Amino acid sequence: MPRTTASRIIPHAVGTAASIGLGMIPLHRLPRAVRTGYVVLPAALTTGAALIALQRGAVRPASDRSTPVPGWRRPSLSEGALSLGLGGIAAGSAVAGLRLDRGAEALLRRHGVPAPRVWMGLAAGALTATLAVIEERAPGLADSEDLKERVLELLTEADPMGFDPGQPGGAPGDEYRPEADAIVGILFADGGVTTAQLDEVWEQRFDEPLTPLLGSQRLTALAAGLTRLTSPPSAR
Repeated sequence: MPRTTASRIIPHAVGTAASIGLGMIPLHRLPRAVRTGYVVLPAALTTGAALIALQRGAVRPASDRSTPVPGWRRPSLSEGALSLGLGGIAAGSAVAGLRLDRGAEALLRRHGVPAPRVWMGLAAGALTATLAVIEERAPGLADSEDLKERVLELLTEADPMGFDPGQPGGAPGDEYRPEADAIVGILFADGGVTTAQLDEVWEQRFDEPLTPLLGSQRLTALAAGLTRLTSPPSAR
């Protein structure tokens, strides 16, 4: 769907307003339970998200050529440690944010700045607005998520591994997300993708090329369809 002026401006305006409002809240003076939640919840969500992400690509025994299959498995010790480490980073960032909030307010008060929380909120809003402008002007950045979804749709439709993503009894709907992300990187770098590059992506992920799975004709059509995603809407 084409992005209109309103569809671009409204989210940025809402985000800027939210940043201003949040910046005016003295985080370090909130009740202890709220501050604890501010630290613990992001850490727990980060740890859980990492564990879920690491469940993707569970493998069959070696006799089945270690082909990834959908489903859940018990995380390994290293995966658990990695997830906890990422959660720890999230918790540390939240703690640092609380301390920074306290320090910034104290610094403004020492310098006699009136209504320091208002200025802190305005500064947060200005930073959010600046980042939004940079994102809009960065070529391809604002549309990268849309491109990822379109690539994922084509891979899911082709379903070369027979995972039946999103179907009852099948794999999750985003089963081909890692492959879609890799292909998006190629599309941004080269402006298109070749059948050889698709074979390479599949070999890196599944230890076998894509050509035998789809056949030359279907693979060529898939490569052409993926390449068309980078063309202007009028040329598609």
